[in-house]
Amino acid sequence: MEMLATVFQGLLDLGAAVFLPIVLFIIGLIVGMKPGKAFSSALTLGVAFIGINLLIGYMGDTVGAAFTTIVEGSDSTLKYIDMGWAPALGLAWQWQYAFLMFPIQIAINVIMLLLGWTNCLNVDMWNVGNKVFTAFLVTSACNNVIVGFIVAIVQIIAELKNADYTKYQILELTGVPSVGMPHCMFLSNIFFYPIANILDKILPNTKTLNAQEIRNKIGIFGENHVLGFLMGTIIGLAAGQGSGALLGVQAGTALTLFPMVSKLFMTALTPISDAASEWVKKKFPGRELIIGLDWPILAGNSEIWVAIILTIPVALIFSLILPGNTALVLGNLMNVCVCVPLFLAMKGDVLKMCIVSWIWCPILSYAASVMGPLLTSLANTAGTYNTDITWWGCDIAEIRFAIYEAATGNMIGIVACVAVVALGILYFLKLAPAREKAAKERLESGQ
Repeated sequence: MEMLATVFQGLLDLGAAVFLPIVLFIIGLIVGMKPGKAFSSALTLGVAFIGINLLIGYMGDTVGAAFTTIVEGSDSTLKYIDMGWAPALGLAWQWQYAFLMFPIQIAINVIMLLLGWTNCLNVDMWNVGNKVFTAFLVTSACNNVIVGFIVAIVQIIAELKNADYTKYQILELTGVPSVGMPHCMFLSNIFFYPIANILDKILPNTKTLNAQEIRNKIGIFGENHVLGFLMGTIIGLAAGQGSGALLGVQAGTALTLFPMVSKLFMTALTPISDAASEWVKKKFPGRELIIGLDWPILAGNSEIWVAIILTIPVALIFSLILPGNTALVLGNLMNVCVCVPLFLAMKGDVLKMCIVSWIWCPILSYAASVMGPLLTSLANTAGTYNTDITWWGCDIAEIRFAIYEAATGNMIGIVACVAVVALGILYFLKLAPAREKAAKERLESGQ
């Protein structure tokens, strides 16, 4: 067992920007790509991951830091400090049973592929940490490791099935073929798709507000660099950064570079996807393999970043005024886990994305308050932190919140968990297939 843990820890230590290109290179060779072309595509994928991560860090260090300054001036006395997703998942790996999740996820994926229950080959091994976090959370609630792993296994299966239902939607939005999204954050669309249907009736498609519509309505002010400059300048002024112009240019830089870097994912993945599709057609007639990857291939869409920036002040306000909330949002100000799946659910409509993202802020705050004692205890045991910490904006926070409360025996949590299951059944049987079919029809008609 110790050797198994060492092997998988070694894989983690390589980092996603190294390990995923290695996996893609091997897949490229298996499906018949020439070594040079497979290497070039795989390396480009690593470059794309590094580029996106640099830009996200840059946004946090500029726009996020300005909002942090505003919060520090509020003299907040909230107990738990949000440390962001990376330290939170890093802590999850400190759990004594964490290493078992690697072989479990791989085995389930292989079995489902062989049985024809999924067409997704999930190579995103870093998000194994999200399953570890779920298992740790449930185990902490009910003191039963087996139950924790059962819930995590259900999550793995749901992620793979969800990836099957995002292929054409992602192709429509990014132009990247044969790619699915088995990241757990997209399971939040269990809630977001029904909400999208309601908002479509209240705000019909004739009143959409995506990046192109913004440009059409306000001209140059809707261009990525200008829009980023305007938002950054306003934030800089509010944070007391003189004229705010420097932050404006920094935000404009980020919004300009995101689409440029995101195109690298298409450059990297299209050759491998084409080769894999041909290989699958020959070996398994009638099936189409999709590669399961992390969310950054969507990061070039400006709507996501506009929604994220406009959510930050709302998240901070709720964090400071909600009764019973004990968590201060800081490390995860870039609310990716909600705005990215919303981009898919709302078809890039910024207005609808913002409405739901703002509504979700109290849920994220209360979920972070519940997780605070658990993460603080784990951190103290590992000797990692000497302060009270939490994870605001936890991936699928609403689902984990319901499951945790149900596992503790809380009747409200049990009712909420039943509601999650009911919505999940509706989503997988009706809503997700309908969305996927509609996206496929739009692609085939060229609309």
